[in-house]
Amino acid sequence: MSEEQFANLVAVVATAVTFAQVVPQIVRLLRLRRIEGTSPAWAAIGMVINIGWTAYVIAEEFWVTIPAVLAAVISFGLVLFLLWRNGADVRVAVIAGIAVGVACVGLQLVAGWTWLGIALGLANGLYLGPSVWAAWRSYAPVGVAPLTWVLTAGEGILWGYYGVLVEAKPIMVYGGTALLLAAFVLLRLWITRHRIRAELASPD
Repeated sequence: MSEEQFANLVAVVATAVTFAQVVPQIVRLLRLRRIEGTSPAWAAIGMVINIGWTAYVIAEEFWVTIPAVLAAVISFGLVLFLLWRNGADVRVAVIAGIAVGVACVGLQLVAGWTWLGIALGLANGLYLGPSVWAAWRSYAPVGVAPLTWVLTAGEGILWGYYGVLVEAKPIMVYGGTALLLAAFVLLRLWITRHRIRAELASPD
């Protein structure tokens, strides 16, 4: 197997993880209809950033990654809708998403695709960061699906490794920040695991 074929294999596995990443969160929102610890900004900005990634990977011809980013756009959009339907105030999140989108377009026009890609990698903090903040602010983050964040960490490892293989620094940055921020959410879920169990066991 050539290095290019191996890189494509890693990307295919990473794409499969990305497809599945948000599904547990969607299922949890549909099943429990609880939003404690979840962040509308995560969904809104995540959708916009993945639209930006779609443009970037097309421009840079990383064709194997396109299904992953398109799946992410759809998944985050569905999460945002479910959060709104279950009572979350999504207005600020939507405004923030629009602002991020405008900033991405401006950056690409001024600095080009490479700098946009680096910014998108660093922008993980913009949409994963609010989830970290929301999870740590919540006494019992019942609404957060642990498997989504396990998959986010795994996705970060895989895409980061893919970035190394194809020498794409923006994708390396994306992978590293995804792994780090997912670890913070998982740490909060582990610390509050007894509170979460108690909330789920409550008849209310």
